[in-house]
Amino acid sequence: MKEDLNSLSARLAEELSKYIYFLLAASGAAIAYALEQAEGKVLTKDLILLIFSLLAWCSSFYFGVCHLRLHRQHMIENAKALLANETFEQMQKRLEPFIVKMEQASNQQYLLFIGGVLLYISWRVIVLFNT
Repeated sequence: MKEDLNSLSARLAEELSKYIYFLLAASGAAIAYALEQAEGKVLTKDLILLIFSLLAWCSSFYFGVCHLRLHRQHMIENAKALLANETFEQMQKRLEPFIVKMEQASNQQYLLFIGGVLLYISWRVIVLFNT
């Protein structure tokens, strides 16, 4: 039973890492593409949505990195708890703050990425109708 839980835990951690890294890569690519779109343009009110989409994607990237840092700290605390031979309740108390913060960072990463996409699409639509 314990081996099954460890296996499941390892698979979940791997899937979550892939998801976080995917959003990091997508945010990085979106930032680069949006910066390329803005190259050579004069700063005007027409670029406000593009600027906000860039800010959203940069924030998404930041929260993704925060999640990875928290996951690393969570794993270190988990190892410390195992080495100290703590009970399940003690481990849960030790690890709960990291789990909550990781979930918040992951949610923020996702929401900001999607927000950036919506802002960028809005900007492109406005640019298309203004030309």
